[in-house]
Order: sequence, then C-alpha cells, then structure tokens
Amino acid sequence: MLNTIGCWNAFQTTRIFRIVCAFVLFLRLCCFSPVFAFADTEVERTEKIKIAYLFHFSQFTEWATKPSIFTYCVYDDAHFGQLLKQAYAGKMMSGLQISVQTVDAHANFDECQLLYFPNAVPAEVLATLRKKSILTVGEQKNILDQGIIYLFEDNQKIRFFINNSQALLSGLKISSQLLTLSKEPQP
Repeated sequence: MLNTIGCWNAFQTTRIFRIVCAFVLFLRLCCFSPVFAFADTEVERTEKIKIAYLFHFSQFTEWATKPSIFTYCVYDDAHFGQLLKQAYAGKMMSGLQISVQTVDAHANFDECQLLYFPNAVPAEVLATLRKKSILTVGEQKNILDQGIIYLFEDNQKIRFFINNSQALLSGLKISSQLLTLSKEPQP
C-alpha cells in the first residue's frame, strides 16, 4: 500500500512539473516571439483577413476562359498590393502561377481576374468593367451598383455580400457554397 502512494505522489509531482514547464514555454512564446498571433495590430489582422478573403473568393469562382497566369489587381493602393505579393509569393491558384499588380484608372484591366478596390470605387471604372470577366471586390457600398463583392464591417467582423446577378452578367460563376455565406449589409 505504501508503495502505491509513493508512486502516486511521484506521478503527481511529474505531472505538475510538466504543466508548469508548458506554461512557462507558452509565456516565453507570447512575450518574445515576433510572429506570435497576439503581436498583430488590429490593422494587420484586418489586412490578413482581407488577403485570405480575396484568395478564397478566387477559389470559389469560375471564369469562362482559363488564363495562363492568375492576376490579382489592386486599384490605387501600392501598400496593399505589396502585402498581396508577399502573401501570395510561391502560391498557386487552381494550378496557375499568381501575379499581383497595382493599377489605376488608365490601366488595361484585361489582365486582371480579380480587381480589388480597397478605397473609393470610381463609377466610370466600374462601368468599363461591367461585362468583363473580372471579379470586382470593394469596400465602398457603391461597389454594389456595378461590382460583384462588397466587403464590409459588421459587429467588428469582416463580412461580404455578393451581387450574383452582376457576376453572371460578367460571365462568372460563383460557387453555391460561397453564395450561402454572403450576408446582406444592414442599412
């Protein structure tokens, strides 16, 4: 009986020691690791979410013709364009190499498969894209006039709404899985 109690005490001591060591290791990672998730600012976290959304929007969309390179275009925001280049470096989209370009109103949009408007969405640019096979994504509500996906904040979360009729007009087929996640913004 005495031997069983001694083994139990040794087991408990070893278990407590392991828990304390794991906790100390966790604290070291939290406090000293530059890549730990808690180190991100709110802006960095939001940018990462938007980058992931853009990638997944592309995965769940079908284009009428398959390009040789999948090109993401960012309208008038070199900083976000650079973030996309870093995030997508070495990645493939449906077996295609990924290219990222920063564009402005004078660009040839024919190379873009996805065109992202992080800021204002010029109506005249949207009008020229209306029937082109380009997935347009924007953060301003006027993207819904002639664009396809509206990214917006709702209760401190990034949500999206898909204008599927515009997608069909542009010759794009958006997966029903993605359409079920689409949420209409509140006025």
